[in-house]
Amino acid sequence: MADNDERRPGDWLHKGQRTYESANTIIKEPGAKKWYQETFWIIFFLVLFWPVGLVLMWRSDWHVAVKIAVTVVLAVMVYFSMNLYMATQQMTAGS
Repeated sequence: MADNDERRPGDWLHKGQRTYESANTIIKEPGAKKWYQETFWIIFFLVLFWPVGLVLMWRSDWHVAVKIAVTVVLAVMVYFSMNLYMATQQMTAGS
């Protein structure tokens, strides 16, 4: 058994040099936003995978008017996309 000043198998750092602050350097301050609450990621998911983007947007601190406007725009885009898809299916089935 080694005393407190010697390194033992499994010690990754000498006991006298250990600092417990270094383990917390990867943790952000308590009031910081999480990655999924940041505007960049919300817009990223709204463009790439809109259902996740909508959920993230509605859970964020965006203004309610912006949330409603984005939701209406996406709903209209989905509506027209579905109508266009149905029209092309009818045209190809009729030929």
